[in-house]
Amino acid sequence: MRIISIGGSHFFRFVKALADTLFIIYCILYTIVRLCREIGLPIPYINNWLTDFLFIPVVAHLALVFSRYFVLQNPNYRYPLSYLLLMALYTSVVFELVLPRYISTTTADWVDVIAYFAGGLFYFFVHQRLNVICRRYPCIHLR
Repeated sequence: MRIISIGGSHFFRFVKALADTLFIIYCILYTIVRLCREIGLPIPYINNWLTDFLFIPVVAHLALVFSRYFVLQNPNYRYPLSYLLLMALYTSVVFELVLPRYISTTTADWVDVIAYFAGGLFYFFVHQRLNVICRRYPCIHLR
């Protein structure tokens, strides 16, 4: 399998696909949560679990858009639910089982596991489907 080089209009299509509305919202929400933590005003519940919920959609979207444009060369490819659930499982194992045993600044929280899986389900049932709708019906400006 050949990987396409980054260049010309292909790169700009990649950037346009990457920066859809929901992905931008994820990034803005994450930035707000991080800024609130930094200034010492954490938002209850949102501070604890929103970033975990957003983690899988952000990583999945980055990986999907990269795969679509540079590996598979198929802008209509979508992740099957099993891939997203595997991402959530792997993330849960690493961040909630392995890292807390070796890094004292991390803690295991099983609600985080629920947030990872909820984020994966959200990406599959909402984000990917909105991407398909936007491609089929360009008059809907969700992008």
